[in-house]
Amino acid sequence: MSDNSLLKSTSIPSGFDSVFIEVQHACSLNLKNPHCLRIYCLDISNNSFSHVALHKFLQKNIGRYVFSRAAIERFRLDGEEEAIGLKAIELLRNASNLKDKGAGGELGEILLYLFLEQKLNAPKLLSKVELKTSGNQYVFGSDGVHLLYDKNLAGEPYYQLVLGESKIIGSLKDAIDDAFDSIAKVNAKPDNELRLIESNILNEAFDEATIDYVKSLIIPSKRDLSINIDRAFGVFLGYTIGIDASQYSNADYRKAVVDKMANDIQTNAAHIAQKIINAKMSGYSFYFYVIPFDNASNDRAAIIKKLKGE
Repeated sequence: MSDNSLLKSTSIPSGFDSVFIEVQHACSLNLKNPHCLRIYCLDISNNSFSHVALHKFLQKNIGRYVFSRAAIERFRLDGEEEAIGLKAIELLRNASNLKDKGAGGELGEILLYLFLEQKLNAPKLLSKVELKTSGNQYVFGSDGVHLLYDKNLAGEPYYQLVLGESKIIGSLKDAIDDAFDSIAKVNAKPDNELRLIESNILNEAFDEATIDYVKSLIIPSKRDLSINIDRAFGVFLGYTIGIDASQYSNADYRKAVVDKMANDIQTNAAHIAQKIINAKMSGYSFYFYVIPFDNASNDRAAIIKKLKGE
C-alpha cells in the first residue's frame, strides 16, 4: 500500500480557517527533517479574543475526537449521528482526571487533534480521551497518536507516527519547556503507544482492511519492511498574549496582537531549536501549532467548562 487512502481524517473541516486565522512569520526551526512552526489567532472583539466561533467548532467536532472510528460508524448505522456530540460531552464530564480536574487541560488535547488532522493531514489513530472514557486503566504518555503519509522533495513516500503533546500555560517559553519535559518522558518509553494501539484499540477502532494496513506500518511483528516509518512529534502550544488591552483602540489592539505574536515566535524559535538539540532529537520531525489567549489558564478552563455545559 503506497498511501493512507484507507485512513481518513475523522474531524469535520468546515469553518476551520475562519476560526483559526494564521499569522505569517519568517522564523524556521532549520531542521533536516520535515517540520513546521505555525501560529494562529482567534477572532478579536473589543480588545479580547472571542471564543464564540471556537466554541461552535469544538461542539461540531467533539464527538469525532472522543469516539473511535468504529464507535462513530455505530452511531451512523443506528441513525444517531446527531447525538454523537451530546454523548461525547457526557463521557467527558464523567471521565475522572484528578490531576487536571476543572483546569481545562482537555482543550489542548482537542486543539492538537484538530490541527494534526486539518493542517498536517495526519489522521488520528488513537487519542488519550478514547482510553480515559473507555473505563480502562491506561498508561499513555502522549496526548494522541496520528499517522502521516507524505512525499519528500524527491517524490519518495514516507510515513510518520506522530505523537502529540499539548500545553496551555502562561508564557510561550514555559509552554515550550513543559512540552519538552513531556516529550522526553514519552520518548523514554517508545513502545507504550504501539502496545496500546495493538492490544487495546486496533481491533475496536478500525475495519479489518484498515487494521491490516495500520499493522503493516507500525506493529513490529506485522511490519512491511519495504515501508519506512519514523516517529515524529506534533505539539500544540497555548499561552497568554500579555498585552494591556486598556492601552489600545480596537484597531491598534488587533495590530499589537499580531506584532506581539510574530515577536513571540521570533524570540522562541531559537529556544525550540535548542531544546531539540539538547534532547538529542535532531533526527525527528516536529510540527508546532501555537495560539495565544487573553489568559491561558483561565480561558482553557472556561472554554472546557462551557463545552461540557457545566
